[in-house]
Amino acid sequence: MKKFLIICVCSLLSLGSLIADDHVISYGMEGYQCNYKEGVNFDDLTSFMKDDLNPYADKSWPVPYSGFYLTPFLRSGDEASFDVAWVGFTNNHKDMGIVQDSWFSADAAETFAKWESLTDCPSQGYYMAIEARTPKVQFVEGENTFWAIRSCSLKEGKTIQDLLASDKEWNKYMDKLGHTGGVWRWVPVAGTSNSSDSDFFMNISFNSWEEYGSIQDDSFWGVTEQPESVISCDNPRVYSAFNARNRPFN
Repeated sequence: MKKFLIICVCSLLSLGSLIADDHVISYGMEGYQCNYKEGVNFDDLTSFMKDDLNPYADKSWPVPYSGFYLTPFLRSGDEASFDVAWVGFTNNHKDMGIVQDSWFSADAAETFAKWESLTDCPSQGYYMAIEARTPKVQFVEGENTFWAIRSCSLKEGKTIQDLLASDKEWNKYMDKLGHTGGVWRWVPVAGTSNSSDSDFFMNISFNSWEEYGSIQDDSFWGVTEQPESVISCDNPRVYSAFNARNRPFN
């Protein structure tokens, strides 16, 4: 199913006949799961971004790249066994490759060594990030939002076209609830685990804990008003997402 979903999404992205309302927005994405080295804390990571990586990237990366530190908050200990995650986004995977070439160049050696002195990151993977809902409030560098991430799969017999149609109804429903965040699907590609049974991760962002709580209250009691879903998902893990680098895409 996972391979089927990727093929379907790629096919949609290449179709010039998609009408404007069905236009699929996608990004290149990388994700790390990391643990702090001894004596390191979150403030050390934010200082690294401000003093080391952002200045280097502004000088050396010719393409826009935005990134976030994710700190587990609402989670099960056996499912979030890392201290902090990093997720970074580019316009596409070609641009991600440009960033990676630069990151592993001789010019980046000092900055790369500083990163490795702070963290131990046993996993790194690429994803196709697909936007299902555009946030009404833009991300701001140096500020936190809150991301509810779930593992999801298409229900049997449902298609990508069903998912796109469902998105329209879900967005109307979320507008009714006053949701100001966005929704993205992260389809695993290279370097990701082959043991997962899900097709993709779904990330829903919130701009405050109050907004998150309000949406939970309203959606729980108004469950009969919700449009029928074409996907099945597990319980969300919720992370504090610190926008460490924000360079808007063209």
